[in-house]
Amino acid sequence: MAKPIIAVTMGDPAGIGPELIVKVLSEQHVYGRCHPVVVGVPGVMNEINEAIGADLSFRPIEDVTQARFSLPEVDVLRPEGLDVSGVEWGRLDPAMGDAAARCLRTALELGMDGRVHGVVSAPMNKEAFHLAGYDYLDELAYMADLSASDKTFIVGVMADRIWTAAVTEHVPFSEILDAITEDNVEWYIVRMDEALRQVGFGAPRIAVAALNVHGGEGGLFGREEIDEIEPAIQAAQAQGIDARGPVPADTVFPRALAGEFDGVVCMYHDQANIARKLQPMHQRVTLFFGLPVICGTTAHGTAFDIAGQGVADPGSLAAALKYAVLLAAKGR
Repeated sequence: MAKPIIAVTMGDPAGIGPELIVKVLSEQHVYGRCHPVVVGVPGVMNEINEAIGADLSFRPIEDVTQARFSLPEVDVLRPEGLDVSGVEWGRLDPAMGDAAARCLRTALELGMDGRVHGVVSAPMNKEAFHLAGYDYLDELAYMADLSASDKTFIVGVMADRIWTAAVTEHVPFSEILDAITEDNVEWYIVRMDEALRQVGFGAPRIAVAALNVHGGEGGLFGREEIDEIEPAIQAAQAQGIDARGPVPADTVFPRALAGEFDGVVCMYHDQANIARKLQPMHQRVTLFFGLPVICGTTAHGTAFDIAGQGVADPGSLAAALKYAVLLAAKGR
């Protein structure tokens, strides 16, 4: 089977994204698994390449069909009309947020047209993205709108084997409670089961985290477990899904890391991500499901504080590329 073509977007040019791309695409083994093409600005990529002393050269192309996929050259497709100059590393800039969004849009369109088989996005800065006029909570909401996808969700992989999802993601904490409904929780359990089966788990074991302290203590500390989460688990079990819980949030990940669960459905963003971010960088990644194109990104942000210094860890971007290749191959 031919290697999948993966579009790797530049992310926010003022962040660590371009540096991560240089480091990941400097590895020969990457080209043994896929054909990467960068969606970004060649000048930005060359600048960081020189700054960190890498030996790549970035070759402008106008269409994916012109790509050669051969080191030390890296093919770069610039979104039409995008001109980024005078990048100040580590500076919040709406123009850089716009550049990141336009790169992501181009990559998504390439995937929807069948010209690439997956997308990996270097980190975007959500504040710069919003300041540039994009009225979306995050990049997934943006891509969902562009592709008219109404059933998207985020999956995080940690420890290279435990898959996580959160019923609520990028919302104010005050809005979490209203979203913890039986229907919502069941929907995420079913989606988690589908995602795990898609990558080869024959009989996924899914833990469903409690919302309240100590799992609510039988209603003493809240009734969400009794009224919403337990019924959702039972509904999933009735569909043949091995869902268990509600498991108190302070024990669910120790049990998963001990091998008891393959996936964890959490109730909110930080419930999942604190556990994920305690893992080594190369063992955590963010994947977007429900889009017409396989898409992954890093499990961290733009790290403006270290941008341009050559010290950024490329492990999470490398992991995102690994999973995008895996899923693209299975999808084909």
